[in-house]
Amino acid sequence: MATEEWELPEEDAAYDYEFEFDLENPFTSPADEPIASLLDAEGHHAPSVSATASAARRDAVAFISKVRFGGELAVHPRVAYLALNYVDRFLSKRQLACEQPPWPRLLALSCLSLAAKMQRVATFSIDHIQRDEDFMFDAATVRRMERWVLGALEWRARSVTPFAFLGFFLSACYPPPRHPPQVAAVKARAVDLLLRAQPEVKMAEFSPSVVAASALLAAAGDVAASNLPAFQAGVAACPFVNSEKLRECGEVLAAAGGVGPRQAAASADTPVTVLGHHRSASSASESDWTIGSTTSGGGGDAKKRCMGPPSQLG
Repeated sequence: MATEEWELPEEDAAYDYEFEFDLENPFTSPADEPIASLLDAEGHHAPSVSATASAARRDAVAFISKVRFGGELAVHPRVAYLALNYVDRFLSKRQLACEQPPWPRLLALSCLSLAAKMQRVATFSIDHIQRDEDFMFDAATVRRMERWVLGALEWRARSVTPFAFLGFFLSACYPPPRHPPQVAAVKARAVDLLLRAQPEVKMAEFSPSVVAASALLAAAGDVAASNLPAFQAGVAACPFVNSEKLRECGEVLAAAGGVGPRQAAASADTPVTVLGHHRSASSASESDWTIGSTTSGGGGDAKKRCMGPPSQLG
């Protein structure tokens, strides 16, 4: 992780945004094999545990949380989620020369601004969300910090997060008949869990795919318990599963997201499991991914729909 002098890049007059980014669909164009592409990309977007445990991250989380829940300062939850993802990814590559206030706030503010632009939130105001602070950063400073953040992210602003995997698990693994209201309720509960759990430091230990599957299983146990065993089996049929990672993630999610004891046991203690493929799998090319099979339970249909990494990466 590089430490750089505290010098923000000069503002570029040509620097502008025209993005519209959906957390559930991070690709700019349809992929031939969406799940393979997501699995290949997620390692490039995963933060480090050391970054999420830093003092700078803690202060940034505090500011983003205040902005998200602060009444008139309220920011849409998905904007706050993407902003914290940017903070984590930035701190995994760079280290602030000064972690004392107000510099972590500048990082958080810049990431919020980037996230709002990526999601085209027209009502976002730099001055408004920091109006109660003793010291206010001007727009030019925030804009220069945005450039530094984007440079650390290698301009990969379309983050691959757990949101990107929700559709795959619900379509490939959720048992039929898929009643739309029930599936929507499971997804909504999973989204709520993801938003609640993101600030927890230990969540950085798990890949986005692991977190998504864990959240959906916990949500199914909460709002559609009768379908949970079949859903577990569908997830287990995916050949790139890792039961230990899912168990660990389920425990962290239960503690951080407020999942009840019954649901926590359902998502964390089940022997079936989840996308715990090594993050180094991101170095494999998309063409290397193939449809796999497994002898574990869950039915042939689920097996046919699940894509897996090369066996040497499993």
